[in-house]
Amino acid sequence: MDVPAPSRSNAYADFLVGRVANLTDDYGAASDRYTAALARAPDNQDLVEGAVTSALAAGDIDRARAAASHARGPDAPALAHIVRAADALVAQRWPQADMELTAANSGAAQALIARIMRVWARAGERQVQDVDPDLRPLLNIRPYGGLLQYQQAMALDYVGRNNDALGAYMNAAGAGMWLPPAIERNADLLARQGARDQALQLLELPANQSNPALMAAAQRLRAGQNASALPLTPARGAAAGLYGLAAIYLQESDNTNGLAALTIVLILDPSADAARLAFAQAQSDLHHGDLARSMLHQVSAQSPYASSARTMEAWTLVAEGHSDEAIALARTAASGGDASAKRALADIYRTSRHDAEAEAIYSELIASTPGDWHLWFARGAARVRLSRQAEGEADLQHALQLAPEQPDIMNYLGYSWVDRGEHMQEGLAMIQRAVALRPDSAAVIDSLGWAYYRMRDYPRAVENLEHAVELDSGDPTLNDHLGDVYWRVGRRTEARYQWQRALSFNPDDPAPIQQKLERGLPAEPTERAANR
Repeated sequence: MDVPAPSRSNAYADFLVGRVANLTDDYGAASDRYTAALARAPDNQDLVEGAVTSALAAGDIDRARAAASHARGPDAPALAHIVRAADALVAQRWPQADMELTAANSGAAQALIARIMRVWARAGERQVQDVDPDLRPLLNIRPYGGLLQYQQAMALDYVGRNNDALGAYMNAAGAGMWLPPAIERNADLLARQGARDQALQLLELPANQSNPALMAAAQRLRAGQNASALPLTPARGAAAGLYGLAAIYLQESDNTNGLAALTIVLILDPSADAARLAFAQAQSDLHHGDLARSMLHQVSAQSPYASSARTMEAWTLVAEGHSDEAIALARTAASGGDASAKRALADIYRTSRHDAEAEAIYSELIASTPGDWHLWFARGAARVRLSRQAEGEADLQHALQLAPEQPDIMNYLGYSWVDRGEHMQEGLAMIQRAVALRPDSAAVIDSLGWAYYRMRDYPRAVENLEHAVELDSGDPTLNDHLGDVYWRVGRRTEARYQWQRALSFNPDDPAPIQQKLERGLPAEPTERAANR
């Protein structure tokens, strides 16, 4: 690898820091460093690659374009070619787009981005061929097969081969990829072909009713308009394909290429707010709330995703401990009457320990949606914390009737029983069933260990509570529980170590743990209930 010459020490230092930041998914910091290094050594193609990659992963289109302008020669990075190709597609410069994408052939993930975009460079010239022979093996691999089928369907749709397009849309629907932008295009084509009722049926499938853009498309159809708000173009078709590919990359934990692909989507189609939400969610998962919120602020109040964006922004604030700001934002989002926004407000209230406010909203939502077990479960948990034990337990039991194989309900109800010393055998059996359904859940394994602890079966308690901490070493409740059982089996030094670790993870109520650190446990167990 070429790096800046040693004489350019500042550029070299920025290069190294940027590279480390990129490798640790700190794309904002990486972009700052690579941009600074590139300013000092603008011909270095390794710096161009780092600057383009980090800028795209940080969602900074202007920086990505500026860095891509320095790419030249046989070592020019693939993403630089892709950025320039995206601009060429938007400007309908089909030969330039095709040339740039042909040159973007390094790295499997980036080469696949280029292949998807190249379909649209050729569609712009009214050329739609069968799926690329090199990509055909992916047709039998879910969800790649569905993505490639939708890509083919939209390209055929664009060039007016309507019957072929409808057949390809039908094939794609059963190939393992849920791709809302392509579903919207499918509905739009059906309506244009005179099958408006069939288009509405597609948009109103249960899986599609949760998507704001598809619900907006259904409203347009009912009003006698086209399902799609904007016509299909090669740039928008490529954006839809890359949106699906980004979802696959992020699911496979390829954060860099997933985020980069989402930013390219926004170069191709600035109206693609679904990509903004996906980008924000990925950055939030990486604990970069600032980058998430920056992207969410770009979603306009007129977008179908406006309420979802405000709700997601509120959750990023919850994650950073700004509950009051989060509640204010969630209340604004819910004021429009959207049921999902109301539900999010209730969840944020409950997470922030405003259980009375949460309980009231859950009750309102249950009145209109009585078959949703999540609502009964959430209200039951809120009522338990409000010391309305009988009502809360009745809600939990009703949730279990609606979803008898749901491990979250079994875990919560079983844990509540054994922690209070009630229905011990029934509670243990319920938790054991939850473990069988979710064997890798730290919270469920902890409940099993705690059940054994409350039943004074300390060897089994140690085994399960140690396993729970192995699965999630940073949870304060799990470390607190492990400390308790260590104390009971005479491992006092290890007990205090676990309690100290529990305090370091900012528990909701540190006082009881601090007291145990100072005095140990009393002769009889009187431990607090863990938060669930």
